[in-house]
Amino acid sequence: MTLFFIKLIGRLSAAAPVWLIRAICVLLGRVIGLCAGARRHMTLNNLHHAFPGQSEQWRRKAYYEACARVVEMALFMPASRYFSESRLDAVLEVDDELRAKFERYISGDQQGKPFVVMLPHMTMSEAASLLPRVFPGLPQVNVVFRPLNQPALNAWVEETRSRFGFRQLSRRSGYNDAMAALRRSEGVGVLFDQDASKSGTTSLFMGRLVSMTNLPGLMALRFDADIHLLLLERTQFWQAKLSLQQLPKCETPIEVAVRAHNLLEAYLKRDSHSAPDWLWLHDRWGHQSSSHKRFKLATKRMKLEMTNAINGITETPRKTRLWVRMPNWLGDVVMVLPLLRAIRQARPDFEITLIGKAAFQPLFDRLDVGERFIPLPQQGRGYFRYFYQLRRDYPNTYLLFTNSTRSDLEAFLTRCSQRMGMVRPGKKRQLLTDPFLLPPEIDETTTHQTQVWELMLQRYGLVESLDTSPLPREESVRARPQVAMICGTENAPEKRWPISHWRALVGQLLATVPEVEIVLFGTPADRVITDQVADGFSGGAIQNLAGKTDLAAFCDGLKQCNVVVCNDTGGMHLANMLGTPVVVVFGPTNPVRTGPIFDAPKHILQPEGCPATGGMPIEGVSAERVLAAVRPYVEGAQS
Repeated sequence: MTLFFIKLIGRLSAAAPVWLIRAICVLLGRVIGLCAGARRHMTLNNLHHAFPGQSEQWRRKAYYEACARVVEMALFMPASRYFSESRLDAVLEVDDELRAKFERYISGDQQGKPFVVMLPHMTMSEAASLLPRVFPGLPQVNVVFRPLNQPALNAWVEETRSRFGFRQLSRRSGYNDAMAALRRSEGVGVLFDQDASKSGTTSLFMGRLVSMTNLPGLMALRFDADIHLLLLERTQFWQAKLSLQQLPKCETPIEVAVRAHNLLEAYLKRDSHSAPDWLWLHDRWGHQSSSHKRFKLATKRMKLEMTNAINGITETPRKTRLWVRMPNWLGDVVMVLPLLRAIRQARPDFEITLIGKAAFQPLFDRLDVGERFIPLPQQGRGYFRYFYQLRRDYPNTYLLFTNSTRSDLEAFLTRCSQRMGMVRPGKKRQLLTDPFLLPPEIDETTTHQTQVWELMLQRYGLVESLDTSPLPREESVRARPQVAMICGTENAPEKRWPISHWRALVGQLLATVPEVEIVLFGTPADRVITDQVADGFSGGAIQNLAGKTDLAAFCDGLKQCNVVVCNDTGGMHLANMLGTPVVVVFGPTNPVRTGPIFDAPKHILQPEGCPATGGMPIEGVSAERVLAAVRPYVEGAQS
């Protein structure tokens, strides 16, 4: 019954006026484009990656045109079966230069030489079966094809494609037959795509990872065959210009695949007419994208370095879009840095976009772990509309280091198809597509937060070790040793060392090291505290900068100091990341879980008898103990 309807459609399409069939293709293409759902978004995503310089309107027009050409392609094969001789003559446009190329294999200097033809999935690919008709005397051409599951339909399609002389070789058993054909100095045609799965080689097409087949290159190199890219460039409805481009001498099969794809890319990017002339509705770039291996590159058949060398570039293009929702607290942001470094190392093809509070942008600018920063908008009526508008930036993967429904909704509104984050026992995050369920046996009180996040990334394929080295730090020349003190905490008063203890430390430090300069840092809200700490001390000995520095100046100030004394606060992590020694007073909070992690000098002080995981009042740490930890960094400091 299926075959009957296909034959009927073919007869009707061949008999109908061209303008009518063209209109039907446009109409059905519009319907397909509107109803494609997730495939529609995926196709627009691919077009956005391939043509980032074009407008959204241009890409949508190309999308609907590509949908119409899918219908045109589907109708051509059954309709062409019933074309008249004159209509068949009008399908392919062939110029003199092309005829000369084919003549070489018919009676010229390449007569008797095997050749391989690579054919991409284009609108008029089926018209390639007309080649023996257009070029009489051409050596036997054998085409490797994928058989259909319905025997009767497959036999009819095979007969239609072979009626002018092509020989069909089934992919199920045809590769040996293809080798035999080349041995007989015949030609072999191979449809090539970008989804060869595990059997393919990982390379780049339009700057993004794909799995390329090595079959054409293997055949060509084994039999010293010429290899060509055959393009059927659609000129108008059911008509195409034949283009044959011979590849230069290649040393490896992957070089054959890369150079053929480069020629195809150049054609698709040539103009707005050629751009839709390809099956964009297929998921061409799904390789290496499954959630369990998203943050690693499989080493087997990995040819990125070779691909880059062939293309004359030194670094892999960063065109796969990873968006990272950063935590909302400064300390957590800093603790994420080793993870971002590991992702950057593991996936050099990622273009990393960081999303976080606008105040953190000066910090992100220094970290060199992302290409773009998106500041969170101000909360209000337009907050979520802002993220919905970002859907046209087409992120490929959205990684969340936050745990809130709000941030999950942000990611959902961007229409990113792969949204990752951690789900703790007893919680639900239904808007994530690929949640990491934290194993209940993981005790977060005895595991550092960065290590917990590392477990999550390992679930997503990360195998790189974390780099906890601090940022490069230059020792500055100081007239006096400097001690930074961060007396406040942004979100928990119980974490603050008492003002009386801070004043005692200042007094004892000035008495012990009179030349020391003390710098007080903090937010505008901390000014109440720092004013009391500084009250009564000489202005030449203590600077009160609380509320007077932005994040960039705060970083610069911490880098200038010999040592930073602080509570458990974001500034502690910042100083530790910058490589400045830190002396940290802990009490109720847990240094095992949230302590400084970078490989720079650090001293954790807790009340006597306090468990390693915290839980005692912070005032149990005396000024004398803190002074003893600070003195080695300031006594005898060189000017």
